[in-house]
Amino acid sequence: RRKNSGRLSSGINAEYGEDEEDERWLNKYKIQRTKNAELEAEHQDLQAKINITKIKLKDAEKNMAMKNPLDYSDAEVRKLLVQTNKEKNNLLSELKDYEWRLDSESQKFAKAEEQRKTFMVQLYGATEANRILNTEQSLKMQRMRKMKTQNKLLSSQQGSTKKVSPKNVSPKMIDPKKGPVKKTALVHNNLPKIEKQ
Repeated sequence: RRKNSGRLSSGINAEYGEDEEDERWLNKYKIQRTKNAELEAEHQDLQAKINITKIKLKDAEKNMAMKNPLDYSDAEVRKLLVQTNKEKNNLLSELKDYEWRLDSESQKFAKAEEQRKTFMVQLYGATEANRILNTEQSLKMQRMRKMKTQNKLLSSQQGSTKKVSPKNVSPKMIDPKKGPVKKTALVHNNLPKIEKQ
């Protein structure tokens, strides 16, 4: 009974161990998907900000082109030129910053995508290994059941006769079912005595 209970507890522990491993992989997968969604949202947000900055830059250039430069004095033109250059530099700096951040986020996203692919390959390998292990165990159980049924059939066919394995059969055996020849069967005590001359 102790042996059987030990086997049963080890089987349960192995089963729970597999469940915990599956749960751990599933949690990793969910976390990776959440990270990917966040990176994708941030990527789209940065792309929208870049588009807005480009539109602002074009609008500023259009406004400069619309006003008639003859209406301004020299001081106003210089002031406007300095202000426009400052605004242009700020917008270009902001655009470069957004492009740099977009590039950085794209690299992070590509790295996360690679990790996701690696994880999916590992997950597939783990599930495949688990499936193969389960198949092997079921085949082993089927073989054991088949052997038990064959042994039962053999024992029922032989009835109460003594089982003799092929290893125990010697050339001295007349009938394998009855076992080896007894040593006392060959000794005859009732032979006539030999007289000395």
